[in-house]
Amino acid sequence: MKAPVREIFVSVQGEGPYVGYRQTFVRFPKCNLECLYCDTAKDWDSTKKCLVEKTPGSGDFAEEENPMTPSRLLNIAERDPKIHSISLTGGEPLLYGSFIKELKGAKHPLYLETNMTLPEGAKDVKDVVKIVSGDFKLKAHCDFKDQYEKYFNATARSFSILRRTSFRDCYCKIIVTPDLDKEDLMHALDQIKGTISALVLQPVTPVGPVGQVSPKFVLELQKAAMDEVEDVRVIPQTHRMWGCL
Repeated sequence: MKAPVREIFVSVQGEGPYVGYRQTFVRFPKCNLECLYCDTAKDWDSTKKCLVEKTPGSGDFAEEENPMTPSRLLNIAERDPKIHSISLTGGEPLLYGSFIKELKGAKHPLYLETNMTLPEGAKDVKDVVKIVSGDFKLKAHCDFKDQYEKYFNATARSFSILRRTSFRDCYCKIIVTPDLDKEDLMHALDQIKGTISALVLQPVTPVGPVGQVSPKFVLELQKAAMDEVEDVRVIPQTHRMWGCL
């Protein structure tokens, strides 16, 4: 079993309740969605080599051959013994669910960052990932090409599969954009409220056509969400605050 990997580097988690923890980030290529606020370049193909940062934060990268085996990936990802966990991100890592399943020998917890729209991939990884950062994409976030209900139901199913257990933490992150509809948010929470440890409302980082959201709107959404989920936090992207994104 092999899979292409875009880059591997050590940094700190910049989003959600685990913000600030030192992690190795394993970034997989490709995604099944195109979100309006996406900050990951899409100009990558499987013929390219994997970039591995030599020293954390240096921007100095070495090249590794693609695709990678699980054992070679873990050998690189666990070189820094001080990390808290290994972040599997993208792109969309659940496109590589059968490969991630083979990472069960990792010495550090596997932290999955996913858009939650691929329940078959969720089934593949449910017994190996220890922390799930699951997005819930709403109508304002992507062009679903008239298939929003399909993606909505798939997301709810993935949260059910990857739900919080004694073995695994699972929280939900919803990006707050200026045109997000509160009813869409509440409908989503009604589907997943029993599966998550917390809800993170993340004010969008302005990019391209997506503008900044008002604090008043974010606080209104938080208040409404607390009727469904006990632990609701407002946590913005922190990478840009200290210049690592």
